[in-house]
Amino acid sequence: MKRMIILGIAASLLLAAIPAIGVAANANVKNPAASKGQVTIGWAEFVKITGYDPMKAGGQMLSIPWPEVQKLIGVKVQGIGEGTIVDLPWKEFKALLEWSIQREAGETAPPPTDFIVTSSQYAGTLSSKSAAMTLNAKINILRKKGWKRIPVLPLTVALGKTTLPKGVFLNATGGSYELLTEASGEIDVVIEFSAAVKSNGGINSVSFSRVLTGSSIVDLTVDQENVDVKVAGAQSLVSKPQGKKTQAIAALPSRMAASISWERALPKVPKAPSKLYAESGTLVAVAEGMLLCQQVVNYNILHTPVRELTLTVPKGVSVLAVFGSGVKDWRVEPNGKMMVVLQKEVLGSYSLRISYEQASQAEANLPVIQAEGVERERGFVGVVALSNAEIAAGTVVGASQIDVRQLPADIVAMTNQPVLLGFRYLGGDFTIPLTVKRHEEVGVLLTIVDAGAFTAMQLSDGRRMTKVTYSVRNNRNQFLRLKMPAGSETWSVSVAGNTASPAKDDQGNVLIPLVRSTRTSAELAAFPVEIVYVETPAAASPERGTLHVDLPSCNVPALHVMYSLYAPEEGKYTVGWSGTGFSGPMTLVEKFASMAAATGRQVVKVNAAKQAKQMQKAFNVKVDAKARAAGAAPIRVQLPVNGQLFRLEKILVLPGDKLFFDLRYSGWKVAK
Repeated sequence: MKRMIILGIAASLLLAAIPAIGVAANANVKNPAASKGQVTIGWAEFVKITGYDPMKAGGQMLSIPWPEVQKLIGVKVQGIGEGTIVDLPWKEFKALLEWSIQREAGETAPPPTDFIVTSSQYAGTLSSKSAAMTLNAKINILRKKGWKRIPVLPLTVALGKTTLPKGVFLNATGGSYELLTEASGEIDVVIEFSAAVKSNGGINSVSFSRVLTGSSIVDLTVDQENVDVKVAGAQSLVSKPQGKKTQAIAALPSRMAASISWERALPKVPKAPSKLYAESGTLVAVAEGMLLCQQVVNYNILHTPVRELTLTVPKGVSVLAVFGSGVKDWRVEPNGKMMVVLQKEVLGSYSLRISYEQASQAEANLPVIQAEGVERERGFVGVVALSNAEIAAGTVVGASQIDVRQLPADIVAMTNQPVLLGFRYLGGDFTIPLTVKRHEEVGVLLTIVDAGAFTAMQLSDGRRMTKVTYSVRNNRNQFLRLKMPAGSETWSVSVAGNTASPAKDDQGNVLIPLVRSTRTSAELAAFPVEIVYVETPAAASPERGTLHVDLPSCNVPALHVMYSLYAPEEGKYTVGWSGTGFSGPMTLVEKFASMAAATGRQVVKVNAAKQAKQMQKAFNVKVDAKARAAGAAPIRVQLPVNGQLFRLEKILVLPGDKLFFDLRYSGWKVAK
């Protein structure tokens, strides 16, 4: 029974945890029908806890009635009846049992750190030869058992007198002096030490690392008056005279080394008034009815910083924008004064960039904004033209005209236009009159045909099918206007690879809608305009005669026109390079000339034979469709793709020029 009583006590310690944490998560609570309320613990688990030999006891069970358990723990647990049996896994039983035993013994968790520094102060006297310091620290030792090590000072300092509590010892190890103690609770430590002073150029300094954690107060007394004391990294620093000495008090954050320097304080010089010097660069662009100006004012501010700048704006000038680092606001007063307010005071170099304009007349003075309140101002003015106006300078007063090559580079860099006039001035009042003479504008070419490549197939019955490819560069024209040969029928039109719908004006000209050329790095890019048309004569061609061919007339210049004619193979033609057999403004050639323009070369490379085959297919389909529409049988026309090829060309065809040629022939087969 004694062993049973011991187990009952252990069980009471286990169940004492129930009011705090409730029944364990894995506990199995049940109410069997035939059970008298009791706590049952597995015998094997009991043996593991107590070390009892199970071979001797032989599978016995230990039971305690539930009312007695409540008496042992001293707490009545709600919701558990007298007939309750509690089954607990071994791991949970062991953990709860250990927790209960520790709780009965009154043990608590170990502290997170061995000690904390409640306060620390470094007080000392500084001289040019030595630094005598005293460390006063309050340390709260949290860990109660065992020896504790508390680093306090680096080994680089020399220790003096120390005042330590009983049971606290000073030891030197590693890189620091440390306190050794078994005590716990709050202790007061006082350690005197000395640190080396270095002198360089009239500046004395002393430094040492602070191995003791926590923030600190540094209280220093320098044995000189009028001394400027600095403590690196100090969160606050107060320095004041103390008789013929100087006292400085600073607050250092944790882990910040103590680095102190002092030197003789320099006498404070009263602030001198601000001195401003200015240099301006102005670019005046003469546009249509306006003078567009960009001006950069470079300041050099001495002695005292300024936050507001004043400038004088000429009459009739409208200031558009003011740019500068930290410009907060600017305004132009009715009296012509412009105030520029900055976000903060500036000292040294500062630049303003001003954009403004003024209406221009035939004669006007160059408008230049000048800085106010400056000791000296000089500037340069450059003039460019953005229109066809002729610009000349009048009699300059208070300034001088210079070669444009003498202008500063930043003025020239403001524009891509050539600078026509340059001026220089040095403060004071000056007048730079300008004469602007405007000339009548001359129209320029908006559209041009770099090359036109014609491929024509001539039938012996007189009909002719032609495909022409124009290489066009267009800026703003809406249409390419063509006067087609008499009796011709336009079959298809494409522009830049897309099918287009042509139109006709009141004079019968064909209007082909154009797109605008894309711009490359150097010029406008060309695009192709392709036209297929068929000419049908009023009567069939005779076996012998003269073939007359008219080319479309264009409303824009064409640099190079090339014509490839496939004549019937069976025909005989009187031709020669002297022009026999061919007549007209076009020249018979063996091969086309190679033009310099890339677009022209591309058009010359057009394969005339390939175009002829495509035209033959299109011609047959078109004739068949027309025949079906008329209710007649389709007519198959064999085009002479392998006919005799003649090449003609014309260099530079101007609007209004008529292009044609005549060819004498014989031996054509005439359809019966």
